[in-house]
Amino acid sequence: MKNHWLAALALVALLAAGCGGGGGADTSESGSAEGTQASSTQKGPDLDNREGNEPETVWVAMDGFDSAETVSFLVAEKRGYFAQVKISPLTLSPVTPRLTIPDVVKGQDVVGVASGPEAVAARDRGAPIVVVGNVLQRATAALIWTKESGITGIADLEGRTVAIPGLSSQRSLLEHILAEEGLDPAKVKVISVGNDLVPALVKGRADAIFGGSGNVEGVDLRSRGFQPVVTPVTALGAPDYDELVLVARQDVAEANPKLMEDFVSALARGAAAAAAEPQAATRALQGSGEKNPEISRPAMKAQVDATVGMLSGSGRVDPARLQRLIDWMSENKLIEKDYPAAELLPGS
Repeated sequence: MKNHWLAALALVALLAAGCGGGGGADTSESGSAEGTQASSTQKGPDLDNREGNEPETVWVAMDGFDSAETVSFLVAEKRGYFAQVKISPLTLSPVTPRLTIPDVVKGQDVVGVASGPEAVAARDRGAPIVVVGNVLQRATAALIWTKESGITGIADLEGRTVAIPGLSSQRSLLEHILAEEGLDPAKVKVISVGNDLVPALVKGRADAIFGGSGNVEGVDLRSRGFQPVVTPVTALGAPDYDELVLVARQDVAEANPKLMEDFVSALARGAAAAAAEPQAATRALQGSGEKNPEISRPAMKAQVDATVGMLSGSGRVDPARLQRLIDWMSENKLIEKDYPAAELLPGS
């Protein structure tokens, strides 16, 4: 999959026309780019033109480098699952994952790969998005430091620096975890480093990282000779949830249900194939031109082996599970209101 920026301009124009033009919001961490009213009644543009022989291009905002957690995209494309439903996915990797949802809202991409909690928080902030499928069906986010750091517990983070990818939901969740452990969040410095969590840790910019996972960043650290200490968010009080989901603008999703359904189905087939043949999935990731160049081939294999069992082989979001995440985030003041999960699903 490759980035094709010029062709994206035509898609942006089409989507902007379909939503009455609303793409002029900023993309700061505050999420103001998501502020379009979620209750828009305008019908989104019809993007599904697959009746001819040409496949439909679907622009995808990824959450970072191609990785073990998104290898289902590579496998689905390599095995022709997207081609079989006349879809050509073109992936775009933003410099920071906090741009994924704003890019979808503005119409720069049709679907985006986002963290489950960030999708919940974005909808709470007014982003007109829905979750059309899932990619990684386990909560893998974790608080990670190394034994070499001398940190023996969360209490030792006082006066230290923690790096996060940059999502506002990650910052809020980290502050909640610190407070629950009796720390004053103001006494822990939090920096946003985009997709450079491991470099920030090993080069001394941060003492710990949050928002990465044991199956990716933890494996990478071990491959570099470090001894990572990984505490998953589920061990810190969070319910299990879909770590990575597929989001689309609500009007676009509801105007193109078959396109969304076929996209999710093809991706789920890729996940199932990756789980059945992890060696083939590893080769697909190692051959990607958009993988993290700093990760060694042996580490990439170990990451795939640790991850493929958590990829979603159905692509289906469990509304009850999603509701538990929303309720938990509301109860812990990570979002302003407790809303029905149906609001975050197509057809609401």
